[in-house]
Order: sequence, then structure tokens, then C-alpha cells
Amino acid sequence: MFKRTPLNDGTRGYRYSWGLTRKRQAKKRYGVANGKTMLGFHAGLRSLYVEKSNPLKPLWNFAALAWR
Repeated sequence: MFKRTPLNDGTRGYRYSWGLTRKRQAKKRYGVANGKTMLGFHAGLRSLYVEKSNPLKPLWNFAALAWR
């Protein structure tokens, strides 16, 4: 359904055209984080980040990098 590519920053997770997912090793987080570029949802060791449709600070060429 969605094409996924591994993150290239040495962490566990995947990048999608709409955002990214990440699995942490030790630090557990819970709740919602509202940043300038992404909205983050945290549940234990898993985090889901969704890029905002109109971000205050855009990610440079984010969607193009996800498909490499």
C-alpha cells in the first residue's frame, strides 16, 4: 500500500512519503508532540511522525528523499 524505505541515520524505522516511523531501544514515550514540521504520536518504544500539510519549517525535499 505504501512504499517504505529504511531510515539512513542509523536508527530503526522506516520513511514513507507522508512521514516516518521509529522504534526506540530504551526510552519510552507517550503522548502527542506538535512541532514546527511534524506531528508526532508516541506509544512506548514506537513513534509515528506525520509531516504537516503546511509546516512552519519545511523539511527540505522530504518526499523526494523517501523514494531513493
